[in-house]
Amino acid sequence: MQARSPSICAIAATVGAAKALLPFCVGTQTSLWLPKKLEMALTEPGLMPCYYDGPLGPVVADLWRQSDALVFGLATGAVVRLIAPLLENKDRDPAVVVVDEGGEFAISLCGGHRGGADRLAQQVSQYLNSTPVITGAASHLNLPGIDVLGDPFGWHRGSGDWTGVSAAIAHRQPVQIIQEAGSTLWQEHLSADHPFQFGWPEHTAEGQEQRPEPQARVWISPIQRQFAPDSDLPKVQWHPRVLWVGVGCERGSSKTLIESAIQRACRQSHLAMGAIAGIATLDLKAEEPGLVDLCQERGWPLRCFSP
Repeated sequence: MQARSPSICAIAATVGAAKALLPFCVGTQTSLWLPKKLEMALTEPGLMPCYYDGPLGPVVADLWRQSDALVFGLATGAVVRLIAPLLENKDRDPAVVVVDEGGEFAISLCGGHRGGADRLAQQVSQYLNSTPVITGAASHLNLPGIDVLGDPFGWHRGSGDWTGVSAAIAHRQPVQIIQEAGSTLWQEHLSADHPFQFGWPEHTAEGQEQRPEPQARVWISPIQRQFAPDSDLPKVQWHPRVLWVGVGCERGSSKTLIESAIQRACRQSHLAMGAIAGIATLDLKAEEPGLVDLCQERGWPLRCFSP
């Protein structure tokens, strides 16, 4: 399945702010919203201007519902007042980046991790030759937020207390990392003062310094773990997509039947459905409707082999 490109809109209220955003808007073919009175002020080739009449608030409200990200060429205080009534949930709200009229700074204001504002601020700063301003605690560890750690690798975000683990990292408390699968590239650029303890602690010999008790735990594994809701130790789990499921079925088996069989097999083996990378079967089943429909619905590749 091909990933959908994010929908980004830029908004400026003055000629100066619009000119500051021009390199990004032209370079990425991002629509730039301007007041109607500026219709003749900018004629930059490649620019895709949109114009609005009246107050900006209703325009922002409409774009908020339609967009994945908004880049403002406005004062930060003005942006805060515009978006405050629109904020609902960090998993649904669009990313918000603010650029000053001089084009010197690209500020990740809202949706830094889940919304992608941190990445967008860095992208905007590259086009504008400006400084990205990212205030999340994880950025100082050269680490994306723990709740987006696996996104670049295609991992599935599992269950857990994401707020509790993020808070432990922000406070530099010891966090245990148990990684049983998936890429370890994310570990290579951590800052020297990162709070992570990798693996299970080995037996501490007499005279050796004992590691402090972890205050949070991160599992990176195809195993589906059940976390006690009343545990004092916050835990989360990422599931790298490393499992290939071999499927054999009778002709005409429904998508529901095949899916329930896979779910049952995963439960019996304590494996996460989110860790499934794809489905394998015989080439005789390459066009089996139930199997093909399930793979399309789940975004699983279907690999077929000769007997």
